[in-house]
Amino acid sequence: MALALSNFRLTLPEWWQDDQSEPPVLIELTAKRWKGLTLLALIMAWSGLAVLGWQMWSGLYMPLIETGLTPTAQPIALLKDAYSGVLATIGFALIVAALIIGIYARFMAWWRHG
Repeated sequence: MALALSNFRLTLPEWWQDDQSEPPVLIELTAKRWKGLTLLALIMAWSGLAVLGWQMWSGLYMPLIETGLTPTAQPIALLKDAYSGVLATIGFALIVAALIIGIYARFMAWWRHG
């Protein structure tokens, strides 16, 4: 019995051998649509940050520089005005949309192609 079992083990190929002499070739299968969506998410995120930066500049820093760094209003009120404008809302919306699109694109690229 032991001799038959050892002969059986010798006839099976080992797990690291797949009877191929050439190494496997890695093929990138991620579709261009997922790469495109990832690029779109990156562009939208940078655009959102640029819009928020512009809103911060025009709503907080520029008024402080124009008055010689003596605020005419409370700094908290200036900061609130900087983040409550229309541009700030657009900037936050761009960042949130970029986050959603980016997560979706990465998940779908993984789901489709591992």
